[in-house]
Amino acid sequence: MAREVIVKLGGSVITDKSQPFSYRSDVVSALSEEIASSDQRAVLVHGGGSFGHTLAKQHGLSSEPAVSEAGAVSRTRAAMYELNSMLCKTMMDNRLFPYPFSPFDAVARAERGAVASWLRGLVKNGLTPVTFGDVTLAQPGPRILSGDVIMLELARILAPERCVFAVDVDGVYQTGTRVIIPELSPSRARKMRLPSGPDATGGMKLKLEVAAKIASLGPKVCFVSGYRRNEFAKALKGQEFYGTLVRA
Repeated sequence: MAREVIVKLGGSVITDKSQPFSYRSDVVSALSEEIASSDQRAVLVHGGGSFGHTLAKQHGLSSEPAVSEAGAVSRTRAAMYELNSMLCKTMMDNRLFPYPFSPFDAVARAERGAVASWLRGLVKNGLTPVTFGDVTLAQPGPRILSGDVIMLELARILAPERCVFAVDVDGVYQTGTRVIIPELSPSRARKMRLPSGPDATGGMKLKLEVAAKIASLGPKVCFVSGYRRNEFAKALKGQEFYGTLVRA
């Protein structure tokens, strides 16, 4: 039986981060169509974009635990669930059958085998598991649980064939240029000098750190533009694509 493919739909792809609470239904429709027609066993993660990140920044929430008001946590989570609901509706309109779940259903469980069996059971029954970045509790207070970190946890649980990051650029660029690096080793990915980014969870810097860890486990990691549906489809199916491949 073919192994799963874990796909991250970046928040900057499915929303317009320059416009609070702006949802790109046309982009999600295109990507959903490609996933539905790919015959891949996909598990999806999506970012917060202009929904979760807008409120996270407004309330000072980040990936670092900090004391925060209960209202800030509640409103940020509500925004993420709103975005997830919109995305799942679009998926259903495009021949996919999403099964949304809280990341804590997977990340917080101690028994990875049970989680893997549960997720594979969903896929076997024609469903597409979908989870998302969220707010969790830590010490001394709440923190953002990034979709990128969830990708790593799911990779550890499922040992997928590959992980695909649909991002708002064509891949990883050579420093100071717009020239795509076609392939990176985990060690080189770790050494890339990149800013952490303006969002609440680390931007491309964190994605590369996560990609290096995933690739070291065995799966290939693809960075591809979420606006180039044909290239996204190629990456999804394990074909040669325009973007950046991280592999050991």
